[in-house]
This record gives sequence, C-alpha cells and structure tokens, in this order.
Amino acid sequence: MNWQLIKIRYFYKPLSFIMSIFCTTSNGRRLVRRRFLYSRPYPYPNVLTIPETVKLLQQGRSLARLGDGEFNLALGKKKICYQKNSPLLKRRMRQILSDPNGSCLIGIPPRPTEMGFFQEYFTRYSRILSFMKLRSTYANANISRHSDFLVSGIPEYRKIWENKTVVFIYASTGRFEIIPEIFSNIKHYHHIDVSAENAFEEYDSVMTQARQYSTDCLFLLACGPAATVFAYDLAALGYQAIDIGHLPNCYANIVSGLPIPEDLPVCKTKCA
Repeated sequence: MNWQLIKIRYFYKPLSFIMSIFCTTSNGRRLVRRRFLYSRPYPYPNVLTIPETVKLLQQGRSLARLGDGEFNLALGKKKICYQKNSPLLKRRMRQILSDPNGSCLIGIPPRPTEMGFFQEYFTRYSRILSFMKLRSTYANANISRHSDFLVSGIPEYRKIWENKTVVFIYASTGRFEIIPEIFSNIKHYHHIDVSAENAFEEYDSVMTQARQYSTDCLFLLACGPAATVFAYDLAALGYQAIDIGHLPNCYANIVSGLPIPEDLPVCKTKCA
C-alpha cells in the first residue's frame, strides 16, 4: 500500500476520531476532521480532461464510469439509492476500477482542486484508492456533469453517435430522456429496457439481448452502477459501449433550469 495511504488510514483517521471525542457539537467534530484528516494529501491517478475523454470516444473507445455510488458499492456498502449491493457487484466494481488499461476506458472523478465532497471522500474512505492503479491514467467520469462543456461541447458529443445505429439501455420509467438537442443526428435507435432500480439484477437478460445486435451498433447506457458493468463487458465483446449517465438531465438543468438529476424521482411512476 502507498505510504501516504498508510498514514491516512492508520494515523490521521484514528487521530481525528480521538480528537473529535472532545468536541461537544457536530460542527466542532467536522472542523476537527477537516483539520486532522480531510486536508491530508493523498496519491491519485492521472485523469484525462473532458475534451480528451470525448475525443477518445469519438475514435471508438468505450467508457465505464465510477463515482461515489460505485465506490460505495466497491467498499461493501449494502445499497445506494437505486441499487442493492451483492458480493458479485462489489467484486465487479473493484475489478473494473483496477483495470484502466484494458479494452474499456475507466472514468473516475478528477482530483479535487479544493476542499469539498471528493476531497473529504478520498481521505475519509481512503481504502477506495487502494483499488486504483495509482500510476495509470483514467478517463474523466465528469463527461455528463461538467456545466461548461455540456453547453459548449454538445457538438463534440454528437460526433460520437452521428449517423450511427444506437442501442440505448435505460429504464423507460426512470429519469433518462432521449432529447433531440443531443440525439437528433442518430441514424436510428433501439432500446433495451431495464428497471429503474436494481438493474444489475437483470444482467443476464440484458447481455443476452445486447448480443443480438451487430458490433457496428453503439451502445449508450444510463442505468446506474449496472451501466458501469454493462459497458465494461460489452467492450470486452467488441462493442463500443458508453456509460453516459445523466447527460440529458444535466444538459436540461443547465440550459432550461430543470431540476438536477438527484432532485428527480428515480421512477416516473412508483417502482415495483
């Protein structure tokens, strides 16, 4: 294990816990953790910029993305808001996170430049860093989230699927929308429907349906952590598969002022 990770895990984390015992308020405990833990430097892989990542997708590469939800599953958390964990899913998250040099690009958030959610996350849950190849280069997971590029870079995204046959994998009852501002230049498309919650449990059915399509088809996926696994495994079968997540929802939020994806219901109707 990297020496910086050892210090965070076995010295600064226990120290911050001990120091916080003497604080009588939650705010005081948070300040102690910021002082003794969250401000610590930690090792982190190189991460491509968003334009660099999109350029590789234009060239035919696949992309599986991981964020805090996928990290939590890799760490063994029982569930996130729309996906139950399992020993298999935990193992797959760790496997994918540790394979940035395979047939599929692996996207993670870029290193935080200031104190915030991920700066705190990577020190509080530093074990997730031990699953990464710290000397490797990862793709940028924020391709669907960065506000500036979502506005100015939409023509670059559209080049990825221009005049192609696309197979979407998403929940028709969920948040994802095929909006013309982004997807109108697709030649034609097909749809593999999944549940808005716990889509990974439909792995066998989805992969069976996906294999019926020609490898000339482009797969675009938006089904939570399941999309991470589907994209990775479809790439191994010779398809181009891209986990695009909340791309249309984030675009609509920035351009039209609609709610951010996290403020939208997981299901348009009550999930089973």
